[in-house]
Amino acid sequence: MTAHQVENTPIPRLYDFLRTNEPDIIGEWSRQVRALSPARELSESAIIDHLPQILALIADVVESGRTGRQDSRADLPEKHAISRLRRGFDLDQIIVEYGLLHKTIFDLWESRAGSTMAVAELRNLDAAFFDAIEQATVRYSQAREKLLRALDRVFEQALAITDLDRFLQELLQLILEGTESADSCIIFLREGDWLHVRAAAGLEQELVGDYSVRIGESFAGQVAQQRRALALRHASEDPAIKNRVIRGSGMRALYGIPMLQQDDVMGVAHIGSRTAFEFSEEDKLLFRTVVRRATTGIERAQDFAAVERSEVAQRFLSAAALEFSKSLDFEGALAKVAHLAVPVIADWCVVDCREGDRIRRLVAAHSDPVKTSIARALEGRHATDPNGPKGVARVFRTAKTEWAPEITEAELAAGVGDAEQLEILRAMGLTSYIIVPVSRQDEVHCTITLVTAESRRRYSETDVRVAEQLADRASAALENQRLFAVAQYAVAARQQILAIVAHDLRNQLMVIGTGAALLTQTREPVQADSVKKTSERIVQTIGTMRQLVDDLLDTGAIEAGKLSFNPEPVAVAAILKAAYENHRAAAEEKGLELKVEPDRGNLRVQADSKRIMQVLSNLLGNAIKFTPYGGAIALRAGSEEAQVRFSVSDTGPGVSESDLATLFEPYRMVEKHARAGSGLGLYIARSIVGQHGGRIWASSEVGKGSTFYFTLPRVG
Repeated sequence: MTAHQVENTPIPRLYDFLRTNEPDIIGEWSRQVRALSPARELSESAIIDHLPQILALIADVVESGRTGRQDSRADLPEKHAISRLRRGFDLDQIIVEYGLLHKTIFDLWESRAGSTMAVAELRNLDAAFFDAIEQATVRYSQAREKLLRALDRVFEQALAITDLDRFLQELLQLILEGTESADSCIIFLREGDWLHVRAAAGLEQELVGDYSVRIGESFAGQVAQQRRALALRHASEDPAIKNRVIRGSGMRALYGIPMLQQDDVMGVAHIGSRTAFEFSEEDKLLFRTVVRRATTGIERAQDFAAVERSEVAQRFLSAAALEFSKSLDFEGALAKVAHLAVPVIADWCVVDCREGDRIRRLVAAHSDPVKTSIARALEGRHATDPNGPKGVARVFRTAKTEWAPEITEAELAAGVGDAEQLEILRAMGLTSYIIVPVSRQDEVHCTITLVTAESRRRYSETDVRVAEQLADRASAALENQRLFAVAQYAVAARQQILAIVAHDLRNQLMVIGTGAALLTQTREPVQADSVKKTSERIVQTIGTMRQLVDDLLDTGAIEAGKLSFNPEPVAVAAILKAAYENHRAAAEEKGLELKVEPDRGNLRVQADSKRIMQVLSNLLGNAIKFTPYGGAIALRAGSEEAQVRFSVSDTGPGVSESDLATLFEPYRMVEKHARAGSGLGLYIARSIVGQHGGRIWASSEVGKGSTFYFTLPRVG
């Protein structure tokens, strides 16, 4: 447009110009605003924000001459200021935005309408801009000051935090005071896959500690899973809300944010309003900023609490170890430790022991004697099923720890036998449990169950490690008890063997001494037969003494783990033949029939032939000793999958069932059949067979004889 054309063109009304050229004004303004630091990464819609409404408001002011404060949309500059504060703009940058808008309007006016403008309209335009900047400045400053005051309070409290629950409650109160529409606030803290209500304000206090959701479920769970802020407009009616307290509260707006610490979700916080359907940007900003600042304090408090719990746990473990060390009565010490655990690391501590196929409850400890008596009565009516799919029964079967951070209704129902038991357990308010096995020589002897209830505490992985350390100490005490019993038995056994050896050696020496005296003191000519008989008796006695010494040496080697052992492939037929030849004469001398069933399968075993012959010599020797005149002894061997089974049967007096249980233990002899000997033969035989990778056992019926079996690894 030329200067002449501009001069002859009627001057437009400024308010019409603003409305007609709104797209161009906004387009040019947004291009210039994008150069500002906070706006460089924003979307176009985020940059424009409230500008169309603000520009329309300015046009109205220019037309009417009224200020924005008299217009129904007077809060637009305030909303824009809060929105910019949320996006990281400083106050001077907001003022620059208005300056750019003012300049853009004038530049466009000059290029399209010329340099002339009505003074009244110009005055109204400047007044509108001044009013908008004033409102933005005041509102920004108020919001900023309010936010800073809130942050200062949170920061001071976070630095001095000693009680997490008190800190959270004060934090919620601060949020409710600082936000205009919020009248409820809840903080969930995460434990594993669960979110547990740790603090609540504006709702029933019973919600605290009683309400938990899995991550991904319900509103709070979705916030944690999606790791972003979520909002609802009709919370009490929304299907995402599961809790009866919130659903019955008439809540409208609900706004939740994840509590993040180094990219980990440590909890969720949400505010609710019964009056507003949506929270203002200012309320959201304050809520997010306060919670973000408080998250560090919460983490710090949790760290302190974890350290304190660790110290308490270590003191308890030390006390438990001391209790175990004070007594060799394992079950008595374990019962005392169960009472020590309450309420330090549990509300309930239950110990169950195995007795054959039955599970016996040793102790159920609780600080309330009434509840303890209820537990005893419950156990009396509902004994633990040893074949149960979960709980104590499964720990006995698997020897593995079982841990439930959260005892759900479904889990509770699955672990009980009837409605009465379920109702009692519900009334106990069980929250979480850990069951650990106490083992001895790879076999679970008992289990320790730690349970939380009224404390509402949820067990964590750290608590599981503490429980397992307790089980380790109990296992060590159980092993000490076993070793003490073994030591006592060994002392008694050695006293017994010393008595046996002393008695037997004295008798044998007496035989040798008598024979030697007879040979040396006889002055008359001695007949050859008499000399021969005396000499044979001496030789036989020396052999018995040598066998006694060999047994003692082998026993010592077994206990030291140094028994010599050189296995190689050996024919079973050769073993049977050698054993038969070695004992045929002794059997015939006593009038016994010794039979051997020849191996027809060309079986071979991996064995030390001398040691296996020692086993068979012991079994055949015992059979010959105890089988009366006219009896029979049978030696057999046959294939049994990857093993070869040997057996020695006799028609002797047999062995009682009670004696069979201890027959292969050292220094044991069947009393009514006891004769000279160490009582070590079967013990040595068991050790030799075990070292070969086989097993040895016996079956017998009193009055009908016995059969001893042992197996060896088959070759080929």
